Amino acid sequence: MQFFISDLYILIHRKAGMRHAMSYTKKNLDTLSLLLTISILMTSFFVYSSISLAAISNNLNSNKVYSKQISIENQTQRQIVQANLTNQWRVQIPKLNLDVHIEEGTTQDILLKAVGHFENTSQWNGNVCLAGHNRGYQCNFFQKIKTLKLGDEIIYCTKQGKKIYQVQTNKVILETDWSYLENTKDDRITLITCEENRGEYRRCIQGVQVSETKDIF
Repeated sequence: MQFFISDLYILIHRKAGMRHAMSYTKKNLDTLSLLLTISILMTSFFVYSSISLAAISNNLNSNKVYSKQISIENQTQRQIVQANLTNQWRVQIPKLNLDVHIEEGTTQDILLKAVGHFENTSQWNGNVCLAGHNRGYQCNFFQKIKTLKLGDEIIYCTKQGKKIYQVQTNKVILETDWSYLENTKDDRITLITCEENRGEYRRCIQGVQVSETKDIF
């Protein structure tokens, strides 16, 4: 009987201890769950904040780029010419009061701000070929070249010197006619521009060299 009571006492205490342990474990789990929830919420907040700040930064940068593009596009032809007066690579046509800088290439970006040089043609000897817009853009440097007559002067300037040409050809050619861009044994200059409302044609002005000098400025 004594042993039975003793065993019962131990069993009761063991059960009480287990209930206490289970209660303690549950409390720990509740606390851990709360801490985990707080941690997740804080992490989410910081991630969201970082993404938001990055988005704001990108928007600001985009606005800066856009503003810069707008300021360039809003420049007039006169302003663009004035900003490039120190460029020694130029074409001048006295009859048209034209004096404009040249840049390499004939892409849209180039022709929006300069007269473009056909990349596969000569820059000095042989056939120097240039392109420009004549209407519809902020810079239409070749707007009046169709009015040039035989004998009118075209002046071409580079760091190497200055060449003077006289107009020999003023004609409309097919857009697909590249023969006027081929190199020549004599020195000449070729100006190409679009034809109004005739997308399949181009205006071609070609001049032959009559003089050359090293003194350009």
